[in-house]
Amino acid sequence: MLTDDASTNPEPAASTSRPPRQERGQRRLDEILDAAESLITEVGPAACSIQEIAKRAGASVGSIYHFFPTKDAIFSAIRARYDVEASAIAANILTHATEWARLDLEDFVHHVMSPFADFLERIPAFFALASAAGHKLPKNKDVDATVRAAMLTALAHRWPDATPEARAMRVDVMMAIGDGVSNVMVQADPAGRRLLVAELTRAVYGYLSTFERAVHLNA
Repeated sequence: MLTDDASTNPEPAASTSRPPRQERGQRRLDEILDAAESLITEVGPAACSIQEIAKRAGASVGSIYHFFPTKDAIFSAIRARYDVEASAIAANILTHATEWARLDLEDFVHHVMSPFADFLERIPAFFALASAAGHKLPKNKDVDATVRAAMLTALAHRWPDATPEARAMRVDVMMAIGDGVSNVMVQADPAGRRLLVAELTRAVYGYLSTFERAVHLNA
């Protein structure tokens, strides 16, 4: 026989439950890194303190130390976030390489390069960190290899008749162009970085247009 006992009609758990601890922790971590990024952009890494990061994040100093033992650990975590985003851009190139290969060259270059160009324009804190480290962007070899593999795939779909060696040469030069422009961006102001972002795509387009003509002539 049924009764009115609460155990037979429990309240839905979702009505009183809190977000999982892991989810709350990740949200707090993101808030700390977002605060650190904005502060680095405004005052530079040297003037960026744990206390000021905590204040901007609306967190206690103790909660910052719960995630990060030092200020440099925060900076490393910011760089790691950028590495994740760069890897995601590379994955997107792999997903769309076949589709983009059928576009005219200008659109092909735009689809391949614009996510990286937009990414560079959105990370002023990274340039501030690089400037403090000696005016050169730090490199992650694994991320570089992921990006290079995606570029090779894109070029293989675009120019299947070219030799693998020729495509590899073009990718290496494209990445060298990107590295060179990025390192110039380190010392540029925001307006200058925007101009350099546009020049990056233009430089790659000009370089690949000569390759496309050569491939067609030899076809």
